[in-house]
Amino acid sequence: MHSDTPGNWQLVWPHGTACIKALGGMLGPVYFRLSEERHFQPFYVAPWACDPALPGLLRSMRGEWPCVPFSRVETPTELAPGWTIHRPEDPAYQQIHGPGANQEWQLLERDANRIVLGIDYPADSAIASLRREIKADPHSPALEISLRILPRAATIMPVALHPTFRVPKEVGSLSLRPGTFARAVTFPMPFEPSSQLAHSKLAHDLAALPGLNGGTHDFSHLPMAQPCEELLQLVDCDGEFALHYQQENVVVTLNWDASQLPDAVLWISNGGRDQAPWLGRNFALGIEPVNGVFELGGVVRPPAGHPLAGRGLQLHAGKPVTLQYRISVAAGPGQSDT
Repeated sequence: MHSDTPGNWQLVWPHGTACIKALGGMLGPVYFRLSEERHFQPFYVAPWACDPALPGLLRSMRGEWPCVPFSRVETPTELAPGWTIHRPEDPAYQQIHGPGANQEWQLLERDANRIVLGIDYPADSAIASLRREIKADPHSPALEISLRILPRAATIMPVALHPTFRVPKEVGSLSLRPGTFARAVTFPMPFEPSSQLAHSKLAHDLAALPGLNGGTHDFSHLPMAQPCEELLQLVDCDGEFALHYQQENVVVTLNWDASQLPDAVLWISNGGRDQAPWLGRNFALGIEPVNGVFELGGVVRPPAGHPLAGRGLQLHAGKPVTLQYRISVAAGPGQSDT
């Protein structure tokens, strides 16, 4: 059984209930069933009411959605040394994170455990359409998701998935457990006024990221005690990232194909944005598998020697590319989920 309303769909299966919105094709909230009496909802939902004056992406931002292309639209006011302005002509770059993150998707197929959505891109874009399938695992509290990109012309485009998770209130109570990665690269220029991380630095441990004023910051546990807003990229990931919600003792795991999306951008929103609609109340963690350069691929380009130089998903006319990933939930260490 499912309960759909205009612009909203539900997947209901023995291990959970997933809500999907037409706007942005956004997935969330999802109530995963761990036992007869216990459900767990890991996804972020924006703390403001839906406001038609906001861009589509922000209007009712939540959970998980695809970003094709994965880029902001504003050129940074300050460029890092060696970085150059790069503005592709493709109209898909005119909306933050692409049309798919801002416009309504259409329902193409659905059955008891599966929903398929689609969206067409502008006629003069290199992307013809996106197809998004969200499928419930009939045997466990997990979702299998795929994104099919159909190019109409050859291009190299920054592409990302955007799973975004809620951050609990108690300082340090969310443990970040990335799989193996080669290095972390901090944002190349000022990201937000509240940011605490130094620019264009390399690190190998989330517990020791270089700070603006020297020393290091431990971002292996969230939330932080002080407000901040950060963006960094983990390079050459193994395609797994887990979160341990310590108070509830629940582990959420994201798995993806790192041969297609080799990195993960971490968006750490820790109450560091004072302007509307954020108003210092936004706490979220984006774990964003990506083939691109932060969220800058549609506005600037790194120098040749930068660790992210040459990033971007290579697409060929008429040859679809499918990205597959999985989000699963389980009881934490020492606790049964039966």
